[in-house]
Amino acid sequence: MTDHAEITHDRFRIERLYPRCLAHVWSAWTDPARKWTWFGGGGPMPQDYALDFRTGGHELARFVSPMGQHENRTTYLDIAEAAHIVFAYSMALDGRVHSASVATVEFDDHGGGTRLVFTESIACIGPSDGMAGRKHGWDALLASLDRLLAAETPA
Repeated sequence: MTDHAEITHDRFRIERLYPRCLAHVWSAWTDPARKWTWFGGGGPMPQDYALDFRTGGHELARFVSPMGQHENRTTYLDIAEAAHIVFAYSMALDGRVHSASVATVEFDDHGGGTRLVFTESIACIGPSDGMAGRKHGWDALLASLDRLLAAETPA
């Protein structure tokens, strides 16, 4: 008999206002080098990072922390230029998938800046950092995006 891991489901939403125009914020999600800067922690883009930003495209990111080897595998399900991104992704630690999610990122012009709404539905499989860990991670990533945008010279 096989042991079955407990599965829990949850959902969260994060809203951010960025003082940069919609086109600039959008390109921070679509340009591999710019995305790596805020999503991957900066530094040179590693050979094992891949971003194929198109509907049906994939993204692969790996990183090491004191907890072990992490892997994020993403499939882009729907992309509407400068409006929204819908993607599904899984997170694994040392080869064991511990969460799978569907997420949307919505972009709106906000008086010359950009309103971003990130919504995620998550299934946690067995031991996992759960919804709190994933929300904490996305809060940190979106703060990193804010730092990238603030550091860039406006066009």
